[in-house]
Formats: sequence, C-alpha cells, structure tokens
Amino acid sequence: MDDLASDAQRAMYEYWQIARGNAALPPKSTLDPVELPRRSLPSLAVMEPIDGNDFRVRIVGTGVHSAVGRDITGQRVSQIDGAESALDRLRQCRDAEAMYYASGPATWASGPQKYFTSLMLPFGSPGHIERILIVLQFTHHSPASLSRPPLEISMQQSGIETRGAAAGRSSSREAQDETPNASIRLLAT
Repeated sequence: MDDLASDAQRAMYEYWQIARGNAALPPKSTLDPVELPRRSLPSLAVMEPIDGNDFRVRIVGTGVHSAVGRDITGQRVSQIDGAESALDRLRQCRDAEAMYYASGPATWASGPQKYFTSLMLPFGSPGHIERILIVLQFTHHSPASLSRPPLEISMQQSGIETRGAAAGRSSSREAQDETPNASIRLLAT
C-alpha cells in the first residue's frame, strides 16, 4: 500500500478492501458517504457508467474541482475537453472489473501543466459495474514513476507489493496510454 501516491489513495484502498471482503468486488450498497475516509473526500470523484461506453460524473471533491478549474459534476466524461484518455481508462477499469492505477499529464485540467496519479476502484457485481471511485493526486511536477522504469504492481489480500520489471512474473496486466509519459496499471485482485 505504500506505493500509492497519497494517504487519500491508501485510505480509500483500505475502505475498498474492507467493503469487498472475500468478494471480487464490493457491491454498490457498501458505498456509505458517512463511512468514506474523510481524508479522501477532497480528492474523490465518483463515476457512473451510462449508455454503454460513457460515464457520468456523479461527485467531485473540492480538491479535484480546484485542480480541474471548473465544476464537472453531472457531465458526461465524453464531453469534458481533453478527457479522452481518462474515458479510456474508465472503460478499461469497468471492463476488467479490477482496480486501476494511472499517472501522467492532466490534459483535462486547466491552468499550469499538472500531472496526476489516480486510483480507480470499481463497485458492483461481476458483469455489472455500478460506480467507479477515483482518488486523484495532483502535482505540478512529473510523478517520480514517470521518470524511472515502471514498477510492476500486484494486488494481494494483504496489500500492495512492488517488484522491479526484472523481478519476474507479476499478476498485474499493463496497458499503455496514448498520452506521452503516462504510466498505467490494471491491477488484478
């Protein structure tokens, strides 16, 4: 778990793990706003799959709103300028029914160049993802993971374990984003 970019991501990952128990995915019914980790709320975005291949932004935390520079609550991701790669990542998370971790340039955020890391956590049942919680971390500097060889990340019941690319097999599946310098991990549970 120490490999996640922020305390907010680690706290939400723990919440997701507890909510899912021994199941592959936590059901949407376990999403309780009162129980969500408080430190994660400013960095949180909640997405709802709609119309087959799009997502509606249901909730945006104050930190995300500030970094993006506008209120995107209620919008379709496909209608947000510069969010094409974000939409692709959401689809991959939904289709794989697995946690997803990404980092790269935040082309969809206004203002000076920003970089992000995001932890996407699906809620629902196999074959039916109902929500994806995203915990974002923004910086004006490229995350360290973009300037060194990527680590293989695998999820285990006890937490996150990292292995160097030369360390051998990993249970993670890796996808490459079309955005230059983006680092993406589809994390098997």
